[in-house]
Amino acid sequence: MAYNRNQKHSWQKDAKKTVHNQKKPFNPGRYGKVWGSMRFEHDWDRKPEGDSYGPVIGKIFIGDRYHELTFSETNKLIDTLTDAQLSHNVGVRMGRTNQHAGIKDSMAHMVPTGKEGRTD
Repeated sequence: MAYNRNQKHSWQKDAKKTVHNQKKPFNPGRYGKVWGSMRFEHDWDRKPEGDSYGPVIGKIFIGDRYHELTFSETNKLIDTLTDAQLSHNVGVRMGRTNQHAGIKDSMAHMVPTGKEGRTD
């Protein structure tokens, strides 16, 4: 793109403002069926329960269910979800699609080599 002497930048006087589509209503369903129902509530001054060293720090609500979590469990949850996102991204780059979702047998999606079923 060539240099334009008359181009207005955001720091210049009377520059045209960027107009984003802010009048559109928010639709939480675009992000998944439970996205709008996820929340966390703190439980202060709790004592450790069972064999855990740390106390329950709060409850995570997803849909109509909740789980009480310790600090260590929240870290494990974060690590697990990060791993899930990474493995999904790797699968997409390798050509895995949603039509394969739920099928555990990778042999069903391999390219036939012509040697299956041979006993020689």
